Amino acid sequence: MSVPSMEALRQDVVRLRALLERNVPRYAATRRDVALGPDESAHVRAFWETLGWSPLFEGCLGEPELARAPAQAERSMGEWRSWGGPFRLTLADLPRRFRFAEPDHQGVGFSITDESSETVTDPPLLAVVADTGQIVPHSPSYLRFAGDTLVRVAVRGWYSTTVMCRPDVPALPGTSRPFPFLSPGTVALSEDLWVLPSQQAPESPGSTFVHARYEALLEWLVATPALEAVNIPRLPGKTWTLEASLARVDAAIPGLKSLAGLEAGTEYRVGTLEGAQVLVQAHTSGLTQLAHNARHAERLQAALTARGLLKPSTD
Repeated sequence: MSVPSMEALRQDVVRLRALLERNVPRYAATRRDVALGPDESAHVRAFWETLGWSPLFEGCLGEPELARAPAQAERSMGEWRSWGGPFRLTLADLPRRFRFAEPDHQGVGFSITDESSETVTDPPLLAVVADTGQIVPHSPSYLRFAGDTLVRVAVRGWYSTTVMCRPDVPALPGTSRPFPFLSPGTVALSEDLWVLPSQQAPESPGSTFVHARYEALLEWLVATPALEAVNIPRLPGKTWTLEASLARVDAAIPGLKSLAGLEAGTEYRVGTLEGAQVLVQAHTSGLTQLAHNARHAERLQAALTARGLLKPSTD
């Protein structure tokens, strides 16, 4: 894995900071400056001194100062040693210099950087495992781990929908990578529709689509002619079960875009009804569901009922 120039790294960090400032209002209010030592990695210094630290990162990232790491590590390790199990590690077993990367979650373990070599540019991560008392490789890049983590923090308030598609996201036209070094698996499909990195292969996009607006995902499904088939296991937004087959839906709501389903026996329709974006999923079993933004429920309910696709409300 190549390390970027300092200028390329700074560009990624500046974009990440702007994303946090735009999406997480409390970030700017809680941010503090970070000053790291001159003998620390210039790339790590550039990352944290540009981004700063916020308590909003706690729970997913450790504070960046080297001096804080031993006490954080010992708090968890002391508790694990007290369990009387196989965990016997002490601070002497950890790298000579390390930074706390990922805090402990429910007594499972934590991760730290290995900065024993003062020439390291982007330190690797090690995982300290609570149950076994082992230290194992966790990630080859601290900066990419931090970048991926903070992208997820920045879009935490967006809609999140699992989508599998054919062709795969990297093969679709019109995509971009907002953070080519810090989070290469993050792909932008539009300004307010992104795909987050795969948990298994962070350098590649996964199946988690995040969208700032409900409609952004449906608009993209309509506007992407290269898209051949999709699978959306859990439809986004509010859903209704329609009293109709897919053929009746096609007749009652003309003009919807047809998409094949990656899952056998499934088809999709997407488009506009009464000025609102709708997504229809139909199974050969006879189950037909329509998803929509709950803000438009009243007028959509009236339109679907008038078309004989939905039972009249008994409320």
